[in-house]
Amino acid sequence: MLTLGIILFIFGLGEVVVGFTGNYLGILSHSLKPSFALGILGTFYCLSGVFLLVTKKKWGAVCCMVFILAEILGRIYLVETGEAPSSGKDFLKIIIGGIIALGFIAYIGSNWKSFE
Repeated sequence: MLTLGIILFIFGLGEVVVGFTGNYLGILSHSLKPSFALGILGTFYCLSGVFLLVTKKKWGAVCCMVFILAEILGRIYLVETGEAPSSGKDFLKIIIGGIIALGFIAYIGSNWKSFE
């Protein structure tokens, strides 16, 4: 779980940077308008990593999964409000990122017994 916690934290930092700059390492085909909401989504990802790294308890795993779910719902919100693209390559990246996030939730849930 240590590795996953670090990955979640790093992904979150990347989203925070995208939120304030509009792009990060040229990942997006078209830069987004800087958005406080996207920065908040990145913070959710960071917090999920922190809870996973620091607590090692079941309640921490639940918090981690809730923060990841909030990040997924935030992606939907950004697309619905037009802050994120609703078509094209960048939309596909949003969908793939959401699927990866769901995979993280499933992985944490499948390792439930490893938490105290």
